[in-house]
Amino acid sequence: MTTDQLKYQGHARVSFRAEDPELTHTGPRTPAGEYFRRHWLPVAMTEQVSETPLALEILGEALVIFKDLSGRIGLLHRQCAHRRASLEYGIVAENGIRCCYHGWLFDIDGTILEVPGEPEGSSIPDTICQGAYPVREYQGLVFAYMGPSDTVPDFPVYDTMDQKGVANEMVPYYIDYPCNWLQVAENPMDPFHSVFLHTRVTRAHFNPAWGEMPVVDWHRMKGDTGIYLTNARMWQNYLWVRTAEVFLPMVAQPPDIYQNPDKEKFFPRVGITKWTVPVNDHACKIIAWRHFNDTLDADGKGDRASVGANKIDFVGQTGVERSYEEGQKMPGDYEAQVSQGSITVHADEHLGHTDYGVARYRAMLKKAIRKVESGGGVAAPSLNDDGTIPTMAGDVIVEASKLDPDDRETRRKLATQIGEIVQSTLGLSEGSRADEIERQVRDLMAPYR
Repeated sequence: MTTDQLKYQGHARVSFRAEDPELTHTGPRTPAGEYFRRHWLPVAMTEQVSETPLALEILGEALVIFKDLSGRIGLLHRQCAHRRASLEYGIVAENGIRCCYHGWLFDIDGTILEVPGEPEGSSIPDTICQGAYPVREYQGLVFAYMGPSDTVPDFPVYDTMDQKGVANEMVPYYIDYPCNWLQVAENPMDPFHSVFLHTRVTRAHFNPAWGEMPVVDWHRMKGDTGIYLTNARMWQNYLWVRTAEVFLPMVAQPPDIYQNPDKEKFFPRVGITKWTVPVNDHACKIIAWRHFNDTLDADGKGDRASVGANKIDFVGQTGVERSYEEGQKMPGDYEAQVSQGSITVHADEHLGHTDYGVARYRAMLKKAIRKVESGGGVAAPSLNDDGTIPTMAGDVIVEASKLDPDDRETRRKLATQIGEIVQSTLGLSEGSRADEIERQVRDLMAPYR
């Protein structure tokens, strides 16, 4: 088409195409929903769970979570198996929860302990049950497994959740999003948005260095368990190589949010570990930890007190921290993701080179979803010497005063090699890994220092 033919084409561009249900629909018995249900997912912060039942919706299912009088956490289908009254109005007992309507008592595993009003010796407790899911509380978050009871995987403990030799504080938080899970979860595989949304378009949300155009490559994890990227910038005399990752289906780890490439640093780890959990097809939650330790945020910009229920200590992440007008003047991730619509339509997108990671992530998801749909299993990451799942995310900042800042190909080559060093150390104990990365990176960069 000529330039003139591309002008004022609003009428021609009106679309009535549908979203991609294979990726965006996660309710019961949907392909993506069944895939999600093969994983442990966070469903709430521990501080939300008490002897007052809390109504939840996860993966399109109406649930109720509570703590019984013996201190155990239960996650049950919300509607009572008897006459469908909601257990959000249930009364917790020493063991389980009692429906307010007729007093049936359900244990946290869904078994029926009492059916008052029924004849003695009733067969009801032996023939039916309340829907229930196993849960596990870990570091202030409650996780659930919502899949078939004969395929419960091991609970995933990533190395960033158990860092050796680092006093790492993990502060739980969640953020509600009125949009589909995927347009939130794919954001970490788009590092170019940091250049524009977080730096050039309005002002530097984090550090001016984020506005430097990076050289980026994306890589599949071994066994197709996820995807990671290497993101290389030159800033002053330093080469800054940042690795970020997403474990399928939607566990993301960005490195230090407030990183400043002002001196050499060898693999300080992540600022956030987060799950993007579908509530239903039109809403989701980020449920996560914000990491605080002495290797992160050297400039002291983080604030533990600003992390929690629908709040986080950096701008543009929630729908409650600012007014609509403030969001218009300085939009952040929340505005960019939610404004795509409740379910964005992929057929109406026009992807470019900078979207390669997003496209690859979607393709990997489809492959994994179809594998489960055809009767296959879910790939499990291997473990390191500590018995945890090793991860790639972190920063390497090394002096490179002899590297031509305009030589993007050498920068790309060095970033790839540094990424390979980080990957080659995955099997090591978390306590010794940073030292080995530093040794190998210093050798690699000696000609450029």
